[in-house]
Amino acid sequence: MKNLRDKEISDVVNFLRNIVRAEYAANKNFLEYYAEKKYLDKVNNLQNQVIYGRRGTGKTHLLRALQEAVIVDFDNVRIIPVYIDLRKFKPLLQESNPMYCALIVFKEIALEVFAAIIENIPTLFGLNEYTQSDLEHIKSIKQILQKYAEDLNYSLDGINLTKLGDVDFDINEVKNYELSLGLSSQPYVGGKVERKEDLSGKDKRLKYISFAEISEILNTLVFKLNLERVMLLLDEWSEISKDYQYILAELLKTAFIASGFTCKLAAIPNRTKLINDKRIGLEDGGDIFGISLDNRFIYEINPLGTKAFFNELLFNHMSTINPELFSEYYDKENKQPSVRFIEDFLNPNAMKELLIASSGIPRDFINIFINSYMKYEDSGTTYKTISVRDVRKGTTEWYEVDKKKAVESQQQAKILLDSIINEIIINRKSCHFLVPQLCSTNDWFQSLIDLRVIHLRKEGISHKGKKNVAYNVYYIDYACYTSSNIYHNKIASDLLDSINMSGDFDRIRRVSLEKEFFDTFNIQVGNSFKCPNCGEMVDTNHLAYINLKACNMCFKKIENI
Repeated sequence: MKNLRDKEISDVVNFLRNIVRAEYAANKNFLEYYAEKKYLDKVNNLQNQVIYGRRGTGKTHLLRALQEAVIVDFDNVRIIPVYIDLRKFKPLLQESNPMYCALIVFKEIALEVFAAIIENIPTLFGLNEYTQSDLEHIKSIKQILQKYAEDLNYSLDGINLTKLGDVDFDINEVKNYELSLGLSSQPYVGGKVERKEDLSGKDKRLKYISFAEISEILNTLVFKLNLERVMLLLDEWSEISKDYQYILAELLKTAFIASGFTCKLAAIPNRTKLINDKRIGLEDGGDIFGISLDNRFIYEINPLGTKAFFNELLFNHMSTINPELFSEYYDKENKQPSVRFIEDFLNPNAMKELLIASSGIPRDFINIFINSYMKYEDSGTTYKTISVRDVRKGTTEWYEVDKKKAVESQQQAKILLDSIINEIIINRKSCHFLVPQLCSTNDWFQSLIDLRVIHLRKEGISHKGKKNVAYNVYYIDYACYTSSNIYHNKIASDLLDSINMSGDFDRIRRVSLEKEFFDTFNIQVGNSFKCPNCGEMVDTNHLAYINLKACNMCFKKIENI
């Protein structure tokens, strides 16, 4: 490779910022730079699946690559993929009623499916838009589809085809929808609920909502288009409020999944509720099957596999920008890049630190790499590769940009993070630590995991001296504490050098946060009190207390609270 400070290489690294997020790369071939294609194979099927992963793990990229793979194979298997980003609905939903919100999002998903199919009529029927006879044929098909769309829309609200924001629902209508779906007990998909009230002064009346009719319309659509399936790719599921996710999931199951559609959802684990306690929604492992993108490549557990994945990821991204510049690194025989590629950018210690700091998250890896390269480029050193010092500066800068504001916006999570840093980093000089699985469900601890400042490393290991207690291993994102003002005077580079980052699980077994630590935190933030029955501290965020007003330790009901 040329000198790393060569302008051609610098230009490529700078351009990486434009494609580091899948949504920024709308005009790129997602299949071309997707790494670890075995995960693509796991979702390229007819199963209904939910793809779990924290932000930056590649959920959007996977859905987009799947969309392209299905399109490429359309002539062999007539499946049409429809990608929908659910974030665009969020700003329009100001209502607090869960049923209202679920129905309005469901309606918009249905209309987007029709819009996508209408747009792709020439491909579906092998027609030429520039030939007069084919143009007439396309027009006639569009008219038929428009009629289906109008029938579907009428089944939902009795108003002609309209866009979100133009439909006026009132409280009485919402109550009728709830009755129609039977959400108060078991899901019911038929039902006719008569309406006597006018629709906000309009002449038309809403008579009923019938999912039997909706399913028939969707089934007819798939049959008329001679399709094997329609694959519905719903991204950013967790941007939809948890208050009505399970209702939307029930609507999808009733209307789409029963009608020749396959659903693929992309969701954040701790911000997803696909089913409620009354079994309304999509049951994971029954109606829909989960696949996780988290914790795939953890350097401390799988150093060779992690290195190979991120080497491929970096090569694919950079060679997409300038294929000729890095062609020497591609092994044509094995159809994969040589690991020399990443080795020529980073010295061994810097590469190890980058792979640990990235915590298996592709977006973090790419951004830390970019920042580290910029620090190297500006350093003026004679080093031929990126150093540990560059990586540490790059990691801290990425935390400041991407994570710090989110952490500080959640005061209770910030208090917990500071407490963990003080105990684990300052006192115990470790980045890794154990937490009993019973305590790992703490809401604010889970928030720190969602924010990517605490990372799960391994589940279900034992602790020396604590028999019959299962623990999880976690890792602190070391950039987060270098930006905490209260620690600026306590943490210096020499302390960073002394911190155990190796993932030596024998040593980690001696570093743990026990129940008393979380009890102290819960008391500090007002989320705990002593149970009058067993004397243990009650976590008021635990489901046992929220739903049953019961102690989460002895599970006895707590009176007079």
